[in-house]
Amino acid sequence: MAILDKAKPTVTGGCLCGAVRYSIDFPAGSTWPPESHICQCTQCRKHTGSLMAPFINLKPSQFRWSKTPSGSETPEAYKEFSSSKGVYRGFCSSCGAALNWRSPEVTDVIEILIGTIDEKWLIGDRTDKVSSESLTEKGVFEKVLNAEEGAMGRDICTPLNGQMFVRNAIKGATDARLVGPRYVEVSQARMAIPN
Repeated sequence: MAILDKAKPTVTGGCLCGAVRYSIDFPAGSTWPPESHICQCTQCRKHTGSLMAPFINLKPSQFRWSKTPSGSETPEAYKEFSSSKGVYRGFCSSCGAALNWRSPEVTDVIEILIGTIDEKWLIGDRTDKVSSESLTEKGVFEKVLNAEEGAMGRDICTPLNGQMFVRNAIKGATDARLVGPRYVEVSQARMAIPN
């Protein structure tokens, strides 16, 4: 990881229906790429409907909700479910999209599900450059995929902070060795699996 000498563009994201929106700042002096990890715990699987939940870890000062009613810190459609003692999972009450994980006991981090980041930040403007039909022509898909104009996806999505709860890995499906350390449960428990 490096320290940014100049700010990255503000990244935006939100739920499926647009009722819950947010923005993320990466100011000069922050680390790049940002911390991210994948979780395979049962609660993340149930919250997201996915076998692996990819999160980006942010300082609260980097993150802000948009579309907030006067006098509120969160959008009206944003709700939280207490999935276990001291753990809250955020979602949109209109469309049901899973958005984040937070704990009042961990005040220096908010974890946002990477899939809620707007597509233009993850893959760039490539979908606007070529029709779906032309992607089936020989070499076109690879050319578009490699362009990555405006994309930060590789940096944001690479789980440099590792994989959590690999004890729940599914052989042949979620047991792939990705970058970063692998932890039996959470990284704070310091139970890393040797390489």
